[in-house]
Amino acid sequence: MEEVLTLLSNPSNQIYQIFIALFLGIFLGLRKEMWIQKNKTVAVFGLRTTILIVMLGTISTFFTDLPYLPIVFFLAIFTFVAIAYFNGVFKLNLIGLTSEFQALIAFWIGVLVGYEKVFTAIILTVILSILMAYKENFHNFAKNFSLKEYSGSLKLLIITAVVLPFLPTEPIDPWGVFIPFNIWLIVIFISSIGFIGYFLNKYFGSRKSVMLTSVLGSLVSSTIVTTSLASKSKTSNIKILSIGILISILVMQIRILIEILTLLGGYSEFNYIFIIPSIFMILSSVILVFIYRKKYCRAENIKDFKHKLEVKSPFEILPALKFGFLFSAILFAIYFGNKYFGQIGGYFVVFLSSFTDADAVVLSTAESFKTGGATGTFLAYTILIATVLNTLVKSLYIYLIGGKEIFKLTLLPIVLISLSGILSFFIFISI
Repeated sequence: MEEVLTLLSNPSNQIYQIFIALFLGIFLGLRKEMWIQKNKTVAVFGLRTTILIVMLGTISTFFTDLPYLPIVFFLAIFTFVAIAYFNGVFKLNLIGLTSEFQALIAFWIGVLVGYEKVFTAIILTVILSILMAYKENFHNFAKNFSLKEYSGSLKLLIITAVVLPFLPTEPIDPWGVFIPFNIWLIVIFISSIGFIGYFLNKYFGSRKSVMLTSVLGSLVSSTIVTTSLASKSKTSNIKILSIGILISILVMQIRILIEILTLLGGYSEFNYIFIIPSIFMILSSVILVFIYRKKYCRAENIKDFKHKLEVKSPFEILPALKFGFLFSAILFAIYFGNKYFGQIGGYFVVFLSSFTDADAVVLSTAESFKTGGATGTFLAYTILIATVLNTLVKSLYIYLIGGKEIFKLTLLPIVLISLSGILSFFIFISI
């Protein structure tokens, strides 16, 4: 039995490859077959055909003495697909090419499996399946995507593709602080996270509950979500709004954790104390959201309560440049604060900066740590200060914008979340 399991778990084994090709073919073809059955229609590329195409791609790689056989098989598949397409156009008035391209890509997915590139084959299968399954969703998003948003995104993508490869990868200033390539790469990373949130909020946010809106909106900005929900406290259910605010804090902590792991996860001097506050603040946020939801709100109330959040696309030139400027300014301020005033000066810069943008503070300090401009201890305390202070300052926004009632309702959980980060940090740092 063990020999069989070992054999079937070996990527170079042909039986293993056939089974993987079979499952990927099923995964690819099932969605199309569901559509065929639902609409009671016929199609050339259903479940069985897709399975056979994927398996054919895999089998074509088995003949090592015929290295060009996959290309020959692909040309045969291409001919078959072309005939099917022209038949659909001239006889059935079907103009779309999606199914035909799916069939061609399915063949190469099978080839990848045969060449032991299973992970790549799985990724392609997932992407292709998403494109096929959410056709209407993509069309609706494109319909609602404005020309201004498209233009801004296109400009940023062009500048990134053209400029990023040519940016210096070494410091260009006398102090060894400013590395243009690293800074712009981080800007693109943050903009991408925000754009995913913007994309999801734009499509789902206006039609879903306040909980989902808070999650999606906080990928762009937790402060925007907090102030937006607080502004509705005079006319809406503050208990449900308070849950949305706590969720926005939760997502902010998750976002910061992802940023730290992305920038420092593979770094040789990475220390787990960097992520301890975020982990415990995430756990406490989850517990408090669950308690508030259980205590104050019935499921149907949350489902019926909708909140449309208006956010601007972060994947544009101006927001990206603003973040890049803030990031660079904090980077220099921390360096000179530490140099001329010791760590007290650096902490003072971190303290003031945390009121505006925790992401910029954490990432700039992490970058300074990687280049030798900050110590690991300074980075650990900076992450703690930025996450806790940016969480606490939301209570001030809630009080000024929402008033006393929602302030009282959210103050205790915000303080508890902050305390969980502080206590966990000092407990673990003393071990």
